[in-house]
Amino acid sequence: MKGKVKWFDTQKGYGFIVASEVEYFVHHTGVLQSGPKQLNPGDIVDFEISKDTKGRQIAANVSVITKAAV
Repeated sequence: MKGKVKWFDTQKGYGFIVASEVEYFVHHTGVLQSGPKQLNPGDIVDFEISKDTKGRQIAANVSVITKAAV
């Protein structure tokens, strides 16, 4: 699924992705990058929908397709 990063806090290690008007929580462990995990508002990403331990839908296997213009 494709979506757009709404925000991501690198210090806290989480943020949100918006796709089809739905917001998905994303934890740094779900981001497919080597080194420090970094997503920027406006980045276009590809991701899968997974479930957390409480059964809520979250973003997993997130990879950046297009970096946002700065």
